[in-house]
Amino acid sequence: MAITVWSGSLVMLRLGVTTSLNAYDLTALRFGVAALILAPVAMRRGTGTDRLGPMGLIAMVVAFGAPYVLLMALAMRTSPAAAAGALNPGVMAIVSVILGRMVLGDRIGGVRFAGLAVTATGIALFTRAGGAVTAGHLILVGTGLMWAGYALIVRRAAVPALNAAAIVAVGSAVFYLPVYFVALPKQLLAAPLADIVVQAGFQGVLVSVVAIYAFNRSAELLGPVAGATLPALIPVVTLSLGMAVLGETAGAGEVVAALLVTMGLVLILAGKPALRAISTHVLRGLGRAGQCPGR
Repeated sequence: MAITVWSGSLVMLRLGVTTSLNAYDLTALRFGVAALILAPVAMRRGTGTDRLGPMGLIAMVVAFGAPYVLLMALAMRTSPAAAAGALNPGVMAIVSVILGRMVLGDRIGGVRFAGLAVTATGIALFTRAGGAVTAGHLILVGTGLMWAGYALIVRRAAVPALNAAAIVAVGSAVFYLPVYFVALPKQLLAAPLADIVVQAGFQGVLVSVVAIYAFNRSAELLGPVAGATLPALIPVVTLSLGMAVLGETAGAGEVVAALLVTMGLVLILAGKPALRAISTHVLRGLGRAGQCPGR
């Protein structure tokens, strides 16, 4: 559910900016609705940590709040949803590993280094297969950098996921909505009511609340390794949804590139623990099969 919603949000952003709404409208709908739902969480739990400080709070809101979503929506005007599904999480994963090594002293290791190489190859191939590089592609690389910075802040300060979501939603609404209503171009009043309701429900409720809960719950049920590997499905799922919902086309090169990014993300996110767990599971299965009568 979490991966479908996250991938679907990219498709919905692309659908919104190519039909009746603009990027500024979509950003306002997302954080206006999310802030209403998550404001009680922000008031009750606060930041969840004393280590963020004012600059940390501002950095979280900028890196993964209204500026991030606004840039994503603007990128969708000139790039397909499949490009966002590959470039955004791919760049995020690569930069996150590098920042983790530089700032937190994480060990990369052979498996994750291989994942970095595979992901980078997939991103390069996707860009080449998709034709000319547009401004949207460059923006998506930038949003991947922003997402990685947000992830580092949350990890370093140990902010719970729901608290972080509430901080980003409420902070974005407080700072972005006044600017939107006063100064930014709007198509909201002229858009069909159905489009507004669908985007508000998807971006504000499903993405900001349901997907976060589903992802955290899946990690509890499946374990941290399997749970952390789930975002690796985003490139392929986004590519599939873009073809089904938007009628986007994908050549063999783009399909191969999306699969490479997915494989690379699996290696980066899971690393040796996942490979060890998979190997153990397979070996145990083979052992049980070998003990069956008639084998």
